[in-house]
Amino acid sequence: MKLLEPYKLGDLELSNRVVMAPMTRNRSPQTVLSDWAVEHYSARASAGLLLTEATQVSARGQSTFGTPGLHTDQQQDAWKAVVDAVHAAGGKIAVQLAHAGRLTHSDFHTLRPVAPSAVVPPGLVRTPAGTKVYESPWVPQESEVANLVDEFSRAARRAREIGFDGVEIHGAHGFLIDQFLQSATNLRDDKYGGSAGNRRRFALEIVQAIAQSWPLSRVGFTVSPGGSHKGIHDADPVATFTALARDLSARGLGWLHVADLPLGDLRPSEFLRPVFKGTLIVSEGYTLALAEEALDRDHADLVAFGRAFTSNPDLVERIRLGQPWRVADSKTFYSPGPEGYVATVL
Repeated sequence: MKLLEPYKLGDLELSNRVVMAPMTRNRSPQTVLSDWAVEHYSARASAGLLLTEATQVSARGQSTFGTPGLHTDQQQDAWKAVVDAVHAAGGKIAVQLAHAGRLTHSDFHTLRPVAPSAVVPPGLVRTPAGTKVYESPWVPQESEVANLVDEFSRAARRAREIGFDGVEIHGAHGFLIDQFLQSATNLRDDKYGGSAGNRRRFALEIVQAIAQSWPLSRVGFTVSPGGSHKGIHDADPVATFTALARDLSARGLGWLHVADLPLGDLRPSEFLRPVFKGTLIVSEGYTLALAEEALDRDHADLVAFGRAFTSNPDLVERIRLGQPWRVADSKTFYSPGPEGYVATVL
């Protein structure tokens, strides 16, 4: 079974091709990981690679209740305990660095959301003061965009100090980088907007900034060309994301993580695989059979599982032994306690 074969990701020796996908679990009161996180992550260390939940690079980057950050010393200390525990269990772990952009509210942090353009997301957001409509975001001037890049750079340096095995840049699911990439949310007419090349600039500047503290072989990037979260879309997603993947490949990025949601009749991995020469990770809806098929056909190198890992911390062993997987309990995905989060109370 290819899923259980070792894999070399740059200079990282992975014990298998199973990846734990990033999963927001809302277990971080005051944006600091709870003590349960140590058990949550270390119990799943048999995966070839753990990708953390989306971790905000600044206070303004928080998307919702209970998401962790990596921009204060207290947050850094909490993550270090997790990294040390995963390493003690023999695992590898990379942090996913994120910024919500327009998908937040000033009730969380007293600051207006930030976005490339003043496009308000549809729908409602649950805030500490109740459910509200989204706010019109603050739009940074061209010279101010560098401050957002610096937020990612500073968080990446903290991740390096902690001892993470890598970082993954969150460029998917309608978050800030995705807002710059896609034409419906980027209406700028300066060097960060207009042409597809200009819309990629913000993402590539973040990659370049993180390269000051990390070898790019240890850096990944996640995309969701087929996603439509909170009104995100692009006039030509195949062209936009193919060009981005080509740029990331040319810079020597370690991996591209594709949320492989169908785009019409096409899976994004089908048009991204030929142009990205590094490791390709696929996720979203992959069963054991689909994962094996993707690896056998060389459509991907690694496969990430999310829901399966919520209820099966021993997922790799269950695959190895041919055992059935526990069904995920959605009622505990975002609940505040340890139930459904740590192995002892699944």
